[in-house]
This record gives sequence, structure tokens and C-alpha cells, in this order.
Amino acid sequence: MPSTATASPARRAVHALLAIRTRWLVASMIIAIAATGVLAYLVEHRRAAAELGDLGREQARIARAAAIALGAHQGDTAALAPLDRADQHVVIVPPGGSPRTLSGAPIVVPELAAALARGAEIVRIERDDASALGLPERTAMIGIARIDDGPARGYAVAIAGTAERQRDRDRAGLVRWILAMAISTGLVTAFGGLALARQRSQLELARELAVAEAARARDAELERLSRSATMAALGSGIAHELSTPLGVIVGRAEQLLARAGGDERALRAAQTILDQAEHVDQVVRGLLGLARGAPIALTPCQPGTLVREAADLVEHRFARQGVRLAPVVASDLPEIRCEPLLFKHALVNLLLNACDASPRGGEVRLEVSASGGELTFAVVDEGDGIAPADAARAMEPFFTTKPIGKGTGLGLAIAREIASSHRGTLALAPHEPRGTRASITLPVEGAAA
Repeated sequence: MPSTATASPARRAVHALLAIRTRWLVASMIIAIAATGVLAYLVEHRRAAAELGDLGREQARIARAAAIALGAHQGDTAALAPLDRADQHVVIVPPGGSPRTLSGAPIVVPELAAALARGAEIVRIERDDASALGLPERTAMIGIARIDDGPARGYAVAIAGTAERQRDRDRAGLVRWILAMAISTGLVTAFGGLALARQRSQLELARELAVAEAARARDAELERLSRSATMAALGSGIAHELSTPLGVIVGRAEQLLARAGGDERALRAAQTILDQAEHVDQVVRGLLGLARGAPIALTPCQPGTLVREAADLVEHRFARQGVRLAPVVASDLPEIRCEPLLFKHALVNLLLNACDASPRGGEVRLEVSASGGELTFAVVDEGDGIAPADAARAMEPFFTTKPIGKGTGLGLAIAREIASSHRGTLALAPHEPRGTRASITLPVEGAAA
């Protein structure tokens, strides 16, 4: 289980990256809107310039028509009076003279004088000079035409037209553009702010959940350690309590062995008592060492030998229950490194549980197979099966579904610790169509405790 100190920086780093990504997303959207707005402004500016150019060319066309009319009337400027109105004025430039209105009033417009000097046909007049022409204070465009022959030869006619309508339309478009940009930016900023606020809320919730999860994990670890300590203390007490009766059993068995004389049956019975007493003593000492975290000695073992010896230890129990035990060991299995006494004890615990769960006349299979560098010892019974909720807790110390007095709740917990000490795992699950499957999986190469 990763510690809180290890997990928290990783979570904080992920949360920080998410926050940065959201901020960059909002910033990118704002930049995209700004770029779109600038592009739209440039397009609009170019369109406005094109409209002014069109207005200038229209004024030049009118000026050419006015020049033709002036020539036809032999320089009589009264013929141009209909062209002179509020948004458009006629300027006459006599040969060698200065620009003047139809009424003869002189006009001083530097841009117009410069355009006449260089022979330009279109000139743009800013708002101050436009008022000097009697036009509204808006940009104006002037078209110029010259008369090269006839009675009015040498005259120039300038038609000055205001761009008031174009400029008002451009200004309205600019206002609409500014409003659209403001609304778009405001919406993006608002939604971005909401997204950031929501993300902060989610990150805070995730942080609280992570803290709660870490607290639950710590509590579970403390509970496991407490149970392990309880098992160690209980095992020490059991070993202490068993030492005296085991000594008595060994002493009486040795007396029986000495008195048996030539009675082969008595000799075998006494020797069996001694062997089993020694087995109990070794198992208790091994479990105590396991509970205290002492290293275990690993030796190469044949899986078939472990299965056969474990089956011999429980044979009498199966016979009494009327349950068949069927070992199924695959051929050519690799050796494993294990502590034989402890590992056989783990198998015995699984077999006894399967025996207790099986109906009379049922069968328990002990299957051993190798796959992917691992060896699996699976015990399958034909009982009622185990509920998934119970399977999740069955390996906890002192948890049992057996009636009071029928089980201690330590068998699977001990088997799990033995499997773990060999770098293996114990799994428990329902088996289809009925029964339970308990399996210990070990690496083929074995492991240090």
C-alpha cells in the first residue's frame, strides 16, 4: 500500500497539471477570440478603405461629366449648379487661377492644391478641410477632371463629396465589433471562471476523498498489525501451553516404545505418536517464527511430494467425513523453493476447510498446475460455495462462517501469511457450478521470506 506521503505529491502534481491545462484552455480561447477580432477589424478596415476608393472614383466620374458640361456651355459655371448640394460641392479651377466655389469664393485646401499640381484624379480630404469646402466634418473624397480643348480649355472641375454615410456606417460597424468582442470575451471569461471554480471544487473533493481513503487505509493497516500482534501473542501462549502436554505425550510414547518389545503394531503406534508430536512442535515453532517475522529456510521441493504428504496428514479426517480426496498433479512440474513444513500446513488448512464444506459422498480435488512462471495449488470442493462478501473477509484473522465451536477463523489467515512469506498469494472464490475454489500461487523460482 503506498503511503500518504508518497501518494499525496503525485495527486497534487496531477491536480496542478489539470488546473494549468484548464487555465491554458481559457487563455487559448481568449487569444483565439482576440485574434479573430483583430482579423475582423482588419477586414472591416480594408472594406472601408475600398468603399472610400469607390466613392473617389464615383466623384471623378461626376467630375468628368461636369467638365464635359462646362465645355459644352463655353465655361459657363451656372450649368454646374445642379451638382452643387449639401453633401456634394463643385469646385472650379480657372486656367492659372486658384480653386473657388461656383459663387466665386476662394477655397484654400492644401491637399486639393497638391493633387492639382501633380495631376491626380482622386484626393482624400480630412474632416477639417472638408468643413472648409462647406461639407460636414467628415472625411471627403474629391474627383478631379480637366478640360484640354474647346472654349473652356485649361479649366479643371473638382467634385467634392462627403463620406459621411460611409463613415457613419463604419463607425456603427466598429461599435458592433467592439460589443461582439466584449460579449464574447466576457462569456469565455465567465465560463472559464465557472470551469476553474468547478475544477477547484472537484479537486478539493478529490483531496478530501484521498485523505479519507488514506485514513481508512491506515486504519486497516493498524487493524491488520493489531490482529497480527494478537496472533503472535496467541501463538506464543498456545506454544507455551502445548509444551507441557507435548512433553507428557512424548514421554508416555517413549515408555510405550520401550515396553513394546517385539510387538510390531505397538511399535508402529508409539512411533506414530512420537512423529506426530514432533510434527505439532515443529508446526507451532514455525508459525511462531512466521508471526514474529523471522526468516524461513527455503529448500527445493517437488510439488507432487508436497501434495502426497499433505494428503497423508488429512487422510483420516476425509475418511471419517466420508469425503473423497482426489489429487490431480500435472506431469513434469518444476521444483519450487519453500519451507516444506509450513507450506504443507497451508495446504492442510485448505484441505480441512474443503472437507468440512463438502457433503458426505462428495469429492475434493487438489489440482497442481504450472503456467507463466507460476505454480498453482488449487483446492476445489463441492459444498454450497462461499458468498462473495464472505470471500472478501474469509482471510481475516478470527473470521469464520462455521458454527461456534467448529472453527477458529485462523486457518485461512495462517495460510495467507504462509503464502505471502513465499512471495505467493492466496485466493478464495466461488466455483461453478457449485463449491469453493481456494488456491495458492507461488513463483516457480521461489523467494526469500
